[in-house]
Amino acid sequence: MTVSRTRRGPARLRPTRFGVQSGLFWLLLFGAYFASPYSNLFFLLLAFLTLVLGGGLVAQRANLRDVELVLEELPPVPAGTAVRVPVRLRAKGRARFALEAGFELADGRTLAGRLDLLAGDATLELRADALPRGLHGVEGAFVRSSHPFGLACVTRRVAFEGRLVVYPAPRTFHGGRSAPRSLEDLLGPTERGAGDLQPESLRDHRDGDGVRAIHWRASARRGRLVVQEWEGASGRGLEVLLDRRTTLAKLEGALSTISAMVSYARTNKETLRLHSQGLSATFGDGHRPWVEALAFLAGADVLSADSAAPPKTSPAVVRLPRRSAGSVR
Repeated sequence: MTVSRTRRGPARLRPTRFGVQSGLFWLLLFGAYFASPYSNLFFLLLAFLTLVLGGGLVAQRANLRDVELVLEELPPVPAGTAVRVPVRLRAKGRARFALEAGFELADGRTLAGRLDLLAGDATLELRADALPRGLHGVEGAFVRSSHPFGLACVTRRVAFEGRLVVYPAPRTFHGGRSAPRSLEDLLGPTERGAGDLQPESLRDHRDGDGVRAIHWRASARRGRLVVQEWEGASGRGLEVLLDRRTTLAKLEGALSTISAMVSYARTNKETLRLHSQGLSATFGDGHRPWVEALAFLAGADVLSADSAAPPKTSPAVVRLPRRSAGSVR
């Protein structure tokens, strides 16, 4: 990932509620100093509070001095789960206390986290409630502190442009089954083309063959790994066609299935070839990065019935959403 050392903006000071109450109390003592015969007592109180309040404001600015927020490319997160994004904070010299950092999203949401003590270099986890599927723009980042007395909040905004990819949550594999069998159960015969793939022959397993190609029963009989070859197959890895001329509910289900295929392919070091309107690409080692596949799934939307069809593929390629009566094809 590309590391971006953000440039610091000017520090802005905003009084807290406690700070406003403290200021009003100071004004009350100031008035009492002139109105009361006990002027010496009120003078001492005023002098003490002035030193405390003034020193606190100076210390608050110093607490953010030379604090650096180091941001990396934001990792994709699944929809429907709490967001956890790590960032790094650095400080030169002495320790800093009670620091907050976060991202400001374009839709008004905030990812934020708190670090009680920073001495040198530390990782801070920014948190937010579950976000909906989509590409959420990031308008900027910030670091703030109200240490030591909480009289004011000093905020330094940080220039940062990026986006948070919230991809569809993957469909869950069936528990207790191996990954190959789980994927077959996940797709089902209807989604695989209802018999478009025909078994052709068996051969010995070679380096580079994916685990999905292994014929487990024949391997058990022969005592060695053998691979089932299929007539009309498109090669190693997974391949899927997504037609977005459908309903929103069906699209969300299809995206969740493809998200599970992405997870499976990444775990088993296979590739995934994805076809849809405006896209025909292979993802995986030696091809386009997985984050681009997740970004496409995050931003995919429903197309009208008169939109262009997806690219033509082999009849053996998995087609999503499932074919049903009344589907747009």
